[in-house]
Amino acid sequence: MNLLIEILGIASLGIVIATVLTPQLPSKLKIKPLTCESCMAFHIGLGYFFNTWNLACIIPASLCYILAYKLYKL
Repeated sequence: MNLLIEILGIASLGIVIATVLTPQLPSKLKIKPLTCESCMAFHIGLGYFFNTWNLACIIPASLCYILAYKLYKL
C-alpha cells in the first residue's frame, strides 16, 4: 500500500513539475525529459526508488511513467 501511494505521488509530482515549472525555464533548458510529463515522472521515480530498489528501480519508475501518462490524459 505504501508503494502505491509513493508511485501515485511521484506520478503527480512529475505532472506538476512538467506543466507548472518547466514553462518558466530558459529556452535552452526546455528539453525532452523536462517537458514531457511521463518522462519527468520516470526520471523522478528512478532517482527516488534507486535508494531502496537498486537496479530494480526500473519497475516502480516505469509504473510511475504509465500512471503519469494516464493521469495527464484525464
